[in-house]
Amino acid sequence: MVYGNREDGCKDPTGILSAVFCLLLLLSFLSACGKGEKNSAAEKASDTVKVDTTALLVRQISNCVRLYTTEYQYHKIVTYSDEPRITGNLGSANFSIPTRLGERKIAIPIDVSVKAYIDFASFSQANIERSDSGIVIVLPDPQIVVTASKIDHAAVRQYIDPLRSRFSDQEMMSFARQGEDSIVRHMDKAAILASAQTGAARILLPMLHRMGYTEHKATISFRHDLTPESLQKNITIQRLQ
Repeated sequence: MVYGNREDGCKDPTGILSAVFCLLLLLSFLSACGKGEKNSAAEKASDTVKVDTTALLVRQISNCVRLYTTEYQYHKIVTYSDEPRITGNLGSANFSIPTRLGERKIAIPIDVSVKAYIDFASFSQANIERSDSGIVIVLPDPQIVVTASKIDHAAVRQYIDPLRSRFSDQEMMSFARQGEDSIVRHMDKAAILASAQTGAARILLPMLHRMGYTEHKATISFRHDLTPESLQKNITIQRLQ
C-alpha cells in the first residue's frame, strides 16, 4: 500500500483567497461597465427624445403654412381738383394766376381690405429656442397684403366745367391708387404687428401645452429687431381693378 503525502493533495489557502479576490474584482468591473453602457444608452435615448420632440413641433407648426392673423377694412374718399392756371412771366418775374374757367373736381370713394398673415413654410428648428426655463417660438416676419381694393363707382362725384371734359377711367384709377398708397403708408403697423403675434399665440400655445409646457414656460414672439417701420418691405398690394 502506498501512502501519499497529505500536504501534496491540499491547495495553498493563500492561492484560494487570491483567486476569489480576482473573481470579485472581475465581477465588479463587469458590473461597472454594464452600468456605464446603460447610462450612455439612457443619455442617447434622452437626446433622441429631445430631437424627436423638436422635430414633431416643427412638423406641426409647418402644417399651418399660411396663418392669417388679422384683417382691417379701410374706407377713404380721394379728392382731386384740376384748377387751370394762367402762367407766364412779366419782365424778370414769373406769374401763375388761377382761373375758374374750365375747373374740374372729383371725389372717389375706395374700399381697401388689409390682411396680415404669417408664412410658416420655411419654419425650422432654428425658430425654436429651448432652455431649462422653457421654450421660445420665434415667429417668421408677418406679411401684409392689401386685397379687395375697389372703387365705388356708383358713389363717384364729379364737378366738370362745361368747357372741360370728364375725367377718364385712367385718371380715376390713378387717383384711387394714390389714395390706396396713402392708406398703406399711414396704417397702424404697430397694431398689425401686435395682432399678428396674438393670433399666432392662440394657435401655437395649445400645441405647446399638449407637449407639457405651461403658459409661463412658453413664449411666442417675433425677432427682437423687428419694428413696425421694417414691415413696409413686407407689404404686397393687389392693385385696384
